[in-house]
Amino acid sequence: MSKKDKKIILISQCLVNPYCRVHILGQNFPLSHELMNYLMDRRVGIIQYPCPETTAMGLQRNPQGRQQYDNIFFREHCKELLKIPMLMVREFIKNKYRLTCFIGLENSPTCGIHWGKHKVNKYLTESPNPVENPDPNDPILMGIMAEILSEELGKESLVIPFLEFPAQESPESPKRTAFWEELRKVIEPRGFAGETSQGSPE
Repeated sequence: MSKKDKKIILISQCLVNPYCRVHILGQNFPLSHELMNYLMDRRVGIIQYPCPETTAMGLQRNPQGRQQYDNIFFREHCKELLKIPMLMVREFIKNKYRLTCFIGLENSPTCGIHWGKHKVNKYLTESPNPVENPDPNDPILMGIMAEILSEELGKESLVIPFLEFPAQESPESPKRTAFWEELRKVIEPRGFAGETSQGSPE
């Protein structure tokens, strides 16, 4: 690894502190430990923003869908939380660091990247549980925080990959394998070329 390739990454807070997650998304500390070890071993600096759901609703919040968070007040809360992390991104880039990617949380209504059609609960509002057989033509949206982050990065003319952390998947799952492949492509672009597909890094 070249010492000149100074890397940083933007991540959701729950990737470092799984206790922030609403209970149905699971904590999965081993996967977070695996991710942190991988980033630290490759000298990747981590910038995280405070969990928007926890800071708005606390730890005892009920699971909700994207629909419930899609309001003016929560969006303004997310923008406020991103102010310092975005200043840090600008400062690191000014000093020749490479922003590699953003990692959100799969099926999070705020920090997910591919939020599709979800079940409706008894109150006729969106449930956090996705439908079992989604229509491929259904619209796919980012979580509210991920969407706002994309807008803020766009203001800085920064285009980076947005990845999803598969916290609920087993180690052997195709989603876990695909996640590690995508992450290694952006963290180790030179070393990845020509390598065979792998799951989590050793």
